[in-house]
Amino acid sequence: SKKILVLTGSSRKGGNSDLLADAFTKGAKEAGHPVTRFECGHKIFSPVGHVMHATQRGRIVFEDDFNELAPLLLDSDMIVFATPLYWYSFPAALKA
Repeated sequence: SKKILVLTGSSRKGGNSDLLADAFTKGAKEAGHPVTRFECGHKIFSPVGHVMHATQRGRIVFEDDFNELAPLLLDSDMIVFATPLYWYSFPAALKA
């Protein structure tokens, strides 16, 4: 089985992207794959971080929701995008 990460890009709960993600997740789980869902449209991603602090080693650490997403990306065998398209592109939350 493959570890699947489903990234949703819409900030609208219960919309078409959620329905598509739900249908895919159901089918993937029925086929025996573990599925994790991460709702990018409801998370905070900032190019400068919402909270920024220096560690004892002098490194800058950004504290936003990417810290939650990064290990999921590394651990996944497959990434699925369920998102609306605005002007032929993904929403900013998914791009970030």
